[in-house]
Amino acid sequence: MKKELRFLNYILYSIAFYMVLPNSIKEIPFALLGLISILFFIRERQIDGKIFFMLSSFFAISVISLLYTADIKYGLNRIEGLLPLLYITFSYAVFSKMKIRFEKEFVRNWIVLFNTASFLFLVVFSCYFYFQKLELNYNNIRTALDEIPLIGMHPIYVSITAVLGILTCVYGFRGAIKTSSFFIVTNLVLLVISGSRATFIGFLMLLFLWILFSKIDKKAKFGLVSSSVISLCLLFMLNTDFKIRFQEMILPVSYSKVNPNNSTSVRYAVWSCSLEQIKKSNIVLGNGIGDVPTVLQSCYDAKYPDLGQYYNSHNQYFSIILGSGLIGLISLAGFFICLFVDGLKNKNKYLLIVITFYLYMFIFENIMERKYGILLLLFFMLYVFNLFPKMAEEKN
Repeated sequence: MKKELRFLNYILYSIAFYMVLPNSIKEIPFALLGLISILFFIRERQIDGKIFFMLSSFFAISVISLLYTADIKYGLNRIEGLLPLLYITFSYAVFSKMKIRFEKEFVRNWIVLFNTASFLFLVVFSCYFYFQKLELNYNNIRTALDEIPLIGMHPIYVSITAVLGILTCVYGFRGAIKTSSFFIVTNLVLLVISGSRATFIGFLMLLFLWILFSKIDKKAKFGLVSSSVISLCLLFMLNTDFKIRFQEMILPVSYSKVNPNNSTSVRYAVWSCSLEQIKKSNIVLGNGIGDVPTVLQSCYDAKYPDLGQYYNSHNQYFSIILGSGLIGLISLAGFFICLFVDGLKNKNKYLLIVITFYLYMFIFENIMERKYGILLLLFFMLYVFNLFPKMAEEKN
């Protein structure tokens, strides 16, 4: 058993390097986690079926929706993208039931490696951007983030990873001010350069909620709020591009006419079509997981021809309803409710924060329709902020 546990630790450590792993092999450590959990299950015959049943139900409903979808090819591609729902959740269900313990030293080392990978990603990006000799603006920065050779990542997932990194610093480096400060600054830089407004606003809400409900004294709370407000004001004053991106959200023109170069305008058009198509769809069963792009594109072509290329719904809830209806949405909600209740029961505030953060992000992004999103979502909810702190023990 010791040899298997050592191998399990190596797999988990390799996942910590997620940000700098080549995109072609990013999923391999997670798949290995699923495979080794099968070996543990065969030997121990223990599994917590509740969580696994919840997510496997959502997966099963998505598969069943292939029966009434027209675009089977795209539908199968989406099902392949949902496979982590099975193997990551299965691994958690096995290890949770077995009560495998992770020493605090291991958890701390994992957090160090994860945030070190984020720092290395930032260094590689900076070098790539510099040698490309690009003009310093958000369009170029966001494009460069996605085009870094081998490890390029869409800005929205860079921003989400940054927020997760900040949360791990708060959780894992109590008392280690220098280490936590360095990694928090690293992640804040990634968050800002990503230009993701939804993630930035979500982070600010989490920050102020944490300050409000933390046990620190009133003077410290006042100092944190004041410094946060001042930093935010300076950011808007000194970074014109950043200010313009947020101004788009309140300008009437963003909602009166579609402008493919204005992300707020595009999102408004996409949401409008999503709601219109939901009204026309079978609200219980949806259109089938493979037909969501076709259904949305038909509306874009009719109402917003300037959009041109296909855009997803930019709202995970809308996408699920369009694909598998309320049945799919309710089955996925069961997973989050189950985890939320578990977090309340164990007074796990970090798990509750992460769940809240993702439920908020679902309003603006289709997180579960890219491997970048679904792998991190599952691993952080089930392992980093659930299994790690739940099972951690002091080293003797």
